[in-house]
Amino acid sequence: MREDNASAADERWIKTYRWFFYLSLAEVILFFVVPALGFPIDYVPYVLAIAALTLGLLVAVFFLIVNLCGILIDRSRRRLHLMMIAFSTTWLLWAVVTWSYIEHMGYLLG
Repeated sequence: MREDNASAADERWIKTYRWFFYLSLAEVILFFVVPALGFPIDYVPYVLAIAALTLGLLVAVFFLIVNLCGILIDRSRRRLHLMMIAFSTTWLLWAVVTWSYIEHMGYLLG
């Protein structure tokens, strides 16, 4: 009986985590879709780059933390979480490099 309760509790943790993951993924997607819909097409790449370099860093860190928790909680989807961790880490590294050499980034200044 005790093992049944433990597995049921684990299943609840996994289901709860998956909803949390889907909501954070929707946050990342909407973070890029909403500015793209609100500005003229000529300015969209610039707005998205600036958004990803400013408030987007909080979104990336949150998504990274969610996926790090996912490795521990949802072991059946470990490959998905590792890919999302790679995506979030690349985003954060891109932001650090861009902010370090922003005067040389023509796509932001031009």
